[in-house]
Amino acid sequence: NEVPEACVSLNKAVQAPVYEVTKGGDCYWLGQTKSMEWELIDETEPAAGVELYYFDGEQCAGGVARDVRVQLFCDPDAGVGKPLDYYVLEEDCHYSITWPSKYGCPAGGGSFFGMGGSTFVTWFVLGICVYLGVGVAHNVSQGATPGPDALPHKDFWMQVATLATEGFHWTRAKIEEMLGRRKAAYERVDGVEYEWG
Repeated sequence: NEVPEACVSLNKAVQAPVYEVTKGGDCYWLGQTKSMEWELIDETEPAAGVELYYFDGEQCAGGVARDVRVQLFCDPDAGVGKPLDYYVLEEDCHYSITWPSKYGCPAGGGSFFGMGGSTFVTWFVLGICVYLGVGVAHNVSQGATPGPDALPHKDFWMQVATLATEGFHWTRAKIEEMLGRRKAAYERVDGVEYEWG
């Protein structure tokens, strides 16, 4: 964070995020670091980036305090990035800076434990591979025949598979019953038809 040479003495008195140096060598602070607000650039699309608003800057003609809006647009490939556009609004007192940067992107993106979806899947698959590899190696070292019999906790996983299959068939039957697609079962006993629910 280099302070322009014309602003070095000023920086000791006022901590500002942005300075303006005129062609004549004058330095003006555009807001103060202690006077800051932030908001999303687009409330409906948080990943677009954030806007930092610094106010209480040095006064310009007419007694209006300078302020600056720094729009950090999300660009994960930009690294820190650098300002692209700079413009002044409303009689030279209000400034706006457009800055693509990775720091405009959501941290973690609200995903599982701060990981992106592909990162979670990668770690999950890696965990399964380690579990299977270590389990098979252990079981073979204990005398199991290499192959399906050496899988770790084989009996448990067979029970889980059976329960999952039975649960699927039960759920499917209940849904069909609720939708009226399953015909009631009839049974003939002594020449009379009985309905079983």
